[in-house]
Order: sequence, then structure tokens, then C-alpha cells
Amino acid sequence: MQQGTLSVVLATYNEVEAVGPMVRQLLNQLDGEGGPLREVIVVDDDSPDGTADVVRQLGREDPRVHLLLRCDRSGLSSAIRDGLLSASGELAVVMDADGQHDPDVIHTAVALLEQQGLDLVVGSRFPADTDASGSRRIAGLSAKRQSGSERANWLARRSLPPVYGGLNDLMSGFMVLRLATTRAAIRQVNLAGFKFLYELLSVSKGMFKVGEVPLNFRSRQTGDSKLDQAIVWDWLVSLLHTATGRIIPRRAISFGLVGVAGMAIHAGIFFLLRIASWSFLSSQIVAVVGAASCNYLVNNILTFRTRRLRGMALLIGLLKFLMVCSLGLIANIGVSTAVYANMREEGLGIVAVFAGIVVDFIWKYAASSRVVWNVPY
Repeated sequence: MQQGTLSVVLATYNEVEAVGPMVRQLLNQLDGEGGPLREVIVVDDDSPDGTADVVRQLGREDPRVHLLLRCDRSGLSSAIRDGLLSASGELAVVMDADGQHDPDVIHTAVALLEQQGLDLVVGSRFPADTDASGSRRIAGLSAKRQSGSERANWLARRSLPPVYGGLNDLMSGFMVLRLATTRAAIRQVNLAGFKFLYELLSVSKGMFKVGEVPLNFRSRQTGDSKLDQAIVWDWLVSLLHTATGRIIPRRAISFGLVGVAGMAIHAGIFFLLRIASWSFLSSQIVAVVGAASCNYLVNNILTFRTRRLRGMALLIGLLKFLMVCSLGLIANIGVSTAVYANMREEGLGIVAVFAGIVVDFIWKYAASSRVVWNVPY
């Protein structure tokens, strides 16, 4: 590997304490190993804690440190993608900025990639003598996080092309890429995804030559983990997106999953009111409005979280959501009532309910995407 061919990409959000030591360690270590480092690109999602200011100062000290500041955009996969597409090196390293990824593995990963002519080398948190279902404890993960990662790897391995079945850690955030052969796939990575490696392997359709090296995954010393319910939700959406051949848009899958939960809420409200001797029409109206309101709030948190509405905008958004969905609500009530009237059997009322829900859902997704959250569907 020739000098000046390696770019390192770090995606950050609120890592003011960790990013300085991490970048300095990278600069010192890679210089000591022969100087292959061309640049360190820190992609920051406009952190309010001053992370960008730290990186600017680092850039003044060493011109190889570059800040890519993103305003009004967020998300790990999109940050990594932007960093990689901005990289000028022949090879690129993607790793966490919080210090949990030991930079010592970079030299080993780059050597393996070059020696074997690979496109991608993954740093695996799981020991080489076990797979992701092994029981050996990982120092940098809690028991709960490790168990979740093991299950996620199990699912990922069964949804990706078989050629990637030999990788033990498909949830890893550490990788070395040969940009000439991976850049086209990098461009296709969906911006809403969280696990960049999984998304990249999914869009590559099994065309990459891949390898793996052990990664010393260290305990976090500063800052907070970014793992939350939204990320778990996004991972579920990624699995379904891959399972459906990536034909259905990710946002539509998320909207649909919320809609399924809304069906349960709808049915629950409907039958409780029917048990309380409300009329079919009255029960259906209340159930439709109640389920629609719940769907709006959940979609605002999960499906459209990058455009999340808050404060007064949240209330206005709810009113707009109900307004743009009014035709769907009317169609829901009309279709379900007409079907119910033709059935003449109380026990088959659920068929009428779900007939109306299907019509309502299609309209809600198309209209609310455009009018409420102002995103394409």
C-alpha cells in the first residue's frame, strides 16, 4: 500500500469528549506505521455539544483533518455515505468516533484487504473461533446489547446473499473498503438505514469479495450510546426491505408496520365500544379517528423522525393529517358500513372493518407523506 491512499471516516453526534483523543490517536498511530493516512473526515450532524469546534481546531493543527458539517440532516448511514463519497483515498476506513473501536486493527485489516485483493474487510466483535451465536462475552457490550446483536446477526445472515454467510459480525461498525469497487454500491445505500454495513452488503447483491479480522471492542469511556427504540425499529424495517427485494420503499414499509399496529388499536376500540352497546357507525367513527391519531404520533417518532414535528407544529401536523386523510376516513367508514350492511351477520363485522382500513391506509400514506411531513412517497 502506497503512502497517502487511506481515508478514515468518523460519523459523530455529541462526541465532544471522545473525538479529539480518537483523531489524535489515529494520526499518531497511522503515521508511525508508515504514513498511509491521507485524511480523517469527521462527519458531524451539527452536534449541539461543540463536537464540530473540536474538529475545527484539530484541522488547524493538522490539515489532514477535515470537518463535514451537516445541517438539517441526520442519521448514521447517511453520514457514513457522505463521508465515503467525499473521501479522496484509494481505501477508506469506517469506524466509531467514541473510542470503542481499537485503531490497532486498521493495519491488520488493510493488509488482509491488499494481500487477498478484497473489496471489503469487516472488523468482527465476535471471536474468530465462534460465530455471532457464541456465548463468549464481549467487553464493550452489555449482556443485553450482546444478546440483541447476536439475534440481529442471525437474522441478517439469513437475509443477505449466501456469499456473505462467512462473516460473523454483520452488525459491525468497523470496515475497510476499496473505494474503486464499492463506490457504486455506496451511492445506493438508503439514507434512512442505521446499520451501514448491512445496507451496503444488501445492495451489493453478493458481488463483493469480503474478509474479516478480529476487533477489540472496548468499553465506552465518554458520551452516551445512540442505540434507542428508533434504531431497533429501523433495523426491523431494513430486514423487511431486504426480504422484499428492496422494491417497496423503506418509508412505506415503516408506515405499513405502524398501520398494522393501528389496525389492532382500531379493532380494539371498535369492539370495546360495540360491547358497550354503541352503534356500528358510531363505534367505527371513533375507532377510525382514534387509530389515525395514534398512527400519526408513532409515524412522527419513527417513520418520519428526520422530519419530526414538535411543539405547535405537532398539533398543526395532526390537524393536517386528519384533514388530508378525511377522504380516506370517509372511504373507510363508507366501505366498511356498506360491506357490513350486506353481510347481515354480527360475527362478520371484522371483515367490514378491515375492508375500510385497507382503503384508508393507501390514501393516508400517499397524502400524509407529501402534505404533513413534506417528503416524497
